[in-house]
Amino acid sequence: MIVPGLRRPRFRSWRTWTLRTRMVVVVATLAAVALIAANAFGVILLRGYLMERLDRRLEDGVRAASLIRLDQDAPGPNPQFDSGRRPNLGNRGVFGPEYNAYLYDADGNRITQDAQGRPLFPDWNQPDPPDLGDFASVAAHAGRDAFTVGYSRVMVAELKNTNGYVVGVVSLDEVESIQDNLIVIDAAVIGLMLLFIGVAAASVVRIGLRPLTRMEQAAADIAAGDLSRRVDDADPHTESGRLGTALNTMLGRIEEEVEARTESERKLRRFLADASHELRTPLTSIQGFAELYRRGGVHPGPELDEAMGRIEGEVGRMRLLVNDLLLLARLDEERPLDRAPVDLLGVAADAVRDAHVRVPTRFVYLDAVGGPGGILEPVTVLGDEARIRQVVTNLVTNALQHTPDTARVEVGVGRLTPAMAGGPPTAAVGDPLPDDVPVAVIEVHDTGPGMRPEDATRVFERLYRIDHSRTRVHGGAGLGLSIVAAIVTAHGGRVELRTAPGAGARFRVLLPAEPDIPRDDDFPDDLADSQLPSS
Repeated sequence: MIVPGLRRPRFRSWRTWTLRTRMVVVVATLAAVALIAANAFGVILLRGYLMERLDRRLEDGVRAASLIRLDQDAPGPNPQFDSGRRPNLGNRGVFGPEYNAYLYDADGNRITQDAQGRPLFPDWNQPDPPDLGDFASVAAHAGRDAFTVGYSRVMVAELKNTNGYVVGVVSLDEVESIQDNLIVIDAAVIGLMLLFIGVAAASVVRIGLRPLTRMEQAAADIAAGDLSRRVDDADPHTESGRLGTALNTMLGRIEEEVEARTESERKLRRFLADASHELRTPLTSIQGFAELYRRGGVHPGPELDEAMGRIEGEVGRMRLLVNDLLLLARLDEERPLDRAPVDLLGVAADAVRDAHVRVPTRFVYLDAVGGPGGILEPVTVLGDEARIRQVVTNLVTNALQHTPDTARVEVGVGRLTPAMAGGPPTAAVGDPLPDDVPVAVIEVHDTGPGMRPEDATRVFERLYRIDHSRTRVHGGAGLGLSIVAAIVTAHGGRVELRTAPGAGARFRVLLPAEPDIPRDDDFPDDLADSQLPSS
């Protein structure tokens, strides 16, 4: 009958149980099976032992009873049962209180008196014999082992002096009582042991799963946003400890990736803001001059020429910024470079010559790496010549833009030697080159005001400028050094900066060198003039 409003209890399937519950249930079940099997085996052994002892007692009684003579003629009590001549079978204490002996003739009729009419067992108040069934089948067991009939153990033997049989019967009540008591005791012991094992297993499992519980709490904290959370006491000698160590390692990687992603998003937002600012400024100028012309504020002649010149200048500035952004995007996509042998000495000489043409009043020199006295030698690398030229040009342009007119700018070319290593750089981009690889060096050093460490560590960031006001006194949008870093790393090289306030700045580009390819025009004759200050 289903009562309305009541729901049947739903039992959770085994797969939905907690690990702790399953482990405790499994341990308790295995312990129960083991205890039941052990106690059942013990009961069987004990029953076998009791039955064996009972059979021996039954055999002794049957052997003694088989010597009875039914044709005894002596007067008085049957002398066969005198205690001085034979065991007193009239006293059942000799073979146990549960023992009884019954005599039968060959036809299966029970015999209770001897030939003189005297009772065979005058002191034995025998109960009726058990129902043995067909006597022929019973007589067939004569001389054999005992067998069970109902709740009795029966053994049959032939009478030695008379044609007949003796049937010894022992009740199994004692054996059954001992067995039942043992089963009750075993059941109580098994119940107590299972209770103890269940409590102990629950405690041990709880202690064993404590690291997993801590991991669960750590995972919950991490899901709530605490990425610094870790699993404590991760012992590498245990499975859970190794899992905790692996989890901590994974969490560390995740935290690093999240931090890197957050930093990347922050840089991207700043980059977009800076790029928008850089693009908005020339567009604002172009829009202003165009609107001024539309309203008739600019008349044909010098005023119009100046307005068009300003518009053209702003368009050129915007085109340069867009080209730089496109170049960085291509480098980020890791497009293959047009690699070929490049003579760094020729590239550096051209950059110095171009600097003299663009800013004839500045001091720009070409020298060997390491300072005056060195020997200028051709150094060849495998790379994209146009990109490497852009690297040197950007470094020289950066030095000219951010140093006063009296500052000296030196461009050095050579091979890296142990003496040139110096101390650790203030900032660097790219992995260090292997020690067994020859390294070519391009160095641009100026004697300007230098940079603070906090600015030096960020000079290779895109659209970063030390002049935070973003005035256009020195020009540029803060992409020159970013392009340098991107091109150098694309060539498998490294760019380093060593600077300090008042100590100038030294940019050093390290590239894998190739065997030299000597050429007659490596050092043009007119290059010597570039080593002197321009007038």
